[in-house]
Amino acid sequence: MILVIDKPKNWTSFDVVAKLKGQLKVKKIGHSGTLDPLATGVLVVLTDEDTKKQDQIMKNDKEYVAEVSFNLYSPTLDLEQIPQKSESLITLAELKNKLPLALPNYLGEIVQEIPMYSAKKVNGKPLYKIARQNPLGTEQNIKPFTKLITIYEIEILDYFEKQLESSDGTYLSPTVKIKVRCTSGTYIRTLAKDLGETLGTKAVLSDLIRTRVGEYNLESAKTLIPLS
Repeated sequence: MILVIDKPKNWTSFDVVAKLKGQLKVKKIGHSGTLDPLATGVLVVLTDEDTKKQDQIMKNDKEYVAEVSFNLYSPTLDLEQIPQKSESLITLAELKNKLPLALPNYLGEIVQEIPMYSAKKVNGKPLYKIARQNPLGTEQNIKPFTKLITIYEIEILDYFEKQLESSDGTYLSPTVKIKVRCTSGTYIRTLAKDLGETLGTKAVLSDLIRTRVGEYNLESAKTLIPLS
């Protein structure tokens, strides 16, 4: 069986698999492509014989709708930790003027840095566990890992100011909503960070929805009921 699930916010991909395993009473179950806990959207879950298709589905291209909020920094590159305000700031008007000129630099085949807070394993241990155990020394002690990815399209959907909690209190962050079509393994959090640096400030991923994995899209996705 192949199930297309709309993963709830604050659930890990493993949480979804565990929930469905209990509901469906199946022996074999897995998913094709992890979503971060704060992300929502398409999670393809496979059971029994269809688990053999896991690697094949995992390699499919992905599509995301993301919100990137500027003038903020977080070690996790998203809102998992409360972000800090950047020293260098840009206005919403500057964002509208500069971002369209910067986006072509991120289209096509590019080398992308893997976030420290990710599931990539080093000596059998996920990077996020290393980072959480040693948050102050992580960046100095571990050389960044990179990978080759392809971004086919970045479409600007909207600009607005988003109210977010920062270490200095509530902040209205200049924010862009974009649609990204890319290869498997692309980190949208890293794209957010890179866009901030290109514009001379910092940026975090403040919302992420995966809208498509290959042929499987959000419109056909089912929600988990009940969620508790």
